[in-house]
Amino acid sequence: MSIKVEQALISPRYLAGPGDPAWVTAALHEGAGWSHGHDPLMPRVVLTSPNQKSTLRLEPDLNEPWWHLSHHDGRTGSVWNASFGGGTPVELIAAVTDALTDPDYHARKVADPYQSLRRARWDAAPNGQFSSPDGRVTGERFNFSGSHSWRITATLDEDDPVWHAWFSAGTPPVLVAAFMQALADPEPVRRSHEQTIGFPRRRITLRWQEWPAERVARALPERIEHLAARRLNTPPPTLPTPPPAPRRTR
Repeated sequence: MSIKVEQALISPRYLAGPGDPAWVTAALHEGAGWSHGHDPLMPRVVLTSPNQKSTLRLEPDLNEPWWHLSHHDGRTGSVWNASFGGGTPVELIAAVTDALTDPDYHARKVADPYQSLRRARWDAAPNGQFSSPDGRVTGERFNFSGSHSWRITATLDEDDPVWHAWFSAGTPPVLVAAFMQALADPEPVRRSHEQTIGFPRRRITLRWQEWPAERVARALPERIEHLAARRLNTPPPTLPTPPPAPRRTR
């Protein structure tokens, strides 16, 4: 007889609590090939992309965002960063890092990052402000010299923020769109007993369900395997066609 464990199915997902950071960090390291520094005296994780252009830093801080994703491309001059508070569900952050590490990332074009919000019947105004149907998530878009930045806040009550997310000017719209799509996804997220202890249960729907322990244990390894396969199946870059060899003359 297989062993079963209980997991909580929580919705809306944006109020489900942070979850397991490995859903992001282990996936980037083992699945997407990001290297990590190791400082046993500091409670932080620093991961760097294979091309050295992107960095993810996870550093618990009571007064600052815990997650920092930054990008700097010296060749193109592209610079942007995103940050997420410690209470941000890892599924939302993973949507951004998964989009960033997608082999087709540079080819994907997004005209409207709010499209998934509108499909989910969120209120999205022309000026860039938006809110969830229950009013627990609000966001706004800022315009700086034609470049947009975004700030998103989730709250339990009017003066009780759960997390903030920020995307700087220059952040590729495909990454913002990935975050918005995960934000509006009606699918509940799973949390273990330990991950629900002490977390406020106001404004959420929580349902316990039994799952085979082996299936629960395989969720993260399967995610890593999927990302690794996606990376390894990337076709090699197209090399420029060499000029024809000069013709020999007599």
